[in-house]
Amino acid sequence: MTKEINALEHKGLCEHCQQVLEWRVHFRKYKPLTQPKKCVRCLQKNILRAYYIICDDCGAKDNLCCKCGQSQDAPIERPVPAVEEEREQAEFENDIKLLRERQRRKFYRLMKQGMSGEEALAKVTDPSTQQSNGENGDDDDDDDENYVDDDSDFDEDELT
Repeated sequence: MTKEINALEHKGLCEHCQQVLEWRVHFRKYKPLTQPKKCVRCLQKNILRAYYIICDDCGAKDNLCCKCGQSQDAPIERPVPAVEEEREQAEFENDIKLLRERQRRKFYRLMKQGMSGEEALAKVTDPSTQQSNGENGDDDDDDDENYVDDDSDFDEDELT
């Protein structure tokens, strides 16, 4: 349970409230919620973190601290909903599956070199960065240009 509490991200809070919650976690005074709480603004039961009084949606809409409810001048860092992260990850994996084998290998090679996933995918799928040596799958046309007739030394009299 302590590992889970230590791994929590306290976002959507003002600086003071964030320090208060970090103190609670550090000195093991943080007690997580067992059931969702009601938001004081929209009255929906969608507060999943302890010591928060405003849900993330209401806090983001009005730029409020989710713990004390006060308005902030500077924008508060908000958590990205897990549903959006999972959807983006699924789209990314689907894009990789749709790549051709050669593009997929190039993508993994770029990832191994330290390029981020989005950059590597953009570089692999961008037609301006691809070479004209058939990397885009049109290598059937290039074979006709380099064809060498091996039958030029063939003598028809040898067959008869």
